[in-house]
Amino acid sequence: MAIKTIDAVLSPGEELPEADSWLVIDILRATTTMDAFFSGGGEVLYPCPSIEEAVALRERLSGSGRQPLLMGERNALPPPGFDLGNSPLELLEFGPSKRPEAVMATTNGTRALLKAARSGRPVRPACARNARAAAGAAREDGGAIGILCAGLKGRSALDDAACAGLLVEMLLAQGEAELRDGAQMALEIWRSCPDMESRLRQSVHGQRLMALGFEKDLVFAAAVNLSETLSLIGRTESGDLVIRRG
Repeated sequence: MAIKTIDAVLSPGEELPEADSWLVIDILRATTTMDAFFSGGGEVLYPCPSIEEAVALRERLSGSGRQPLLMGERNALPPPGFDLGNSPLELLEFGPSKRPEAVMATTNGTRALLKAARSGRPVRPACARNARAAAGAAREDGGAIGILCAGLKGRSALDDAACAGLLVEMLLAQGEAELRDGAQMALEIWRSCPDMESRLRQSVHGQRLMALGFEKDLVFAAAVNLSETLSLIGRTESGDLVIRRG
């Protein structure tokens, strides 16, 4: 199905325009970690808007005999009592296939995914590592494609904007489309310095992660098109929002 328009929402506080499907980016690090989770054998991930809701959901799921992994961050660090933080490398070292069901809460990324999910349209996490695959899935949806950047604490962020530009470029490589202003801005940001690692290092978020000792996560997140893994938000029979591979 042909794409008609591509738009990018660079700040998570903006009202979302109409779109037929959404790609949501939090390259540092939530959607990169989600890609690592599903690439490493994870099957089901529940995104939550807060630590408290994540803990409550994990307890509810555990009450039915399951053992979901509790992971995420607040201000880039693992919350007390969580099994893992928001590090894709830490997650891969742990091995998602050991606990293929997870509950996740982050400062920016899970909230952006939940915001896009309220549109009722298909929503996929995207990052640099699966950019080509995510763009291909969005192109199959066709119509109006929206890209939502999780940003940093309610504001736009260079790292996500650069990744949005990469996604726009990947979408255009597969056929023409009309670009809205946000998509044009994202594309200009990316093409002015088409080196993802450099862009991540320049960003405020990237510098904070490096200062906290997560430079290897940044390098991992900067790799482009190394993953073909896709995931999609849906709902369980009980009504919980859930991300599944596919």
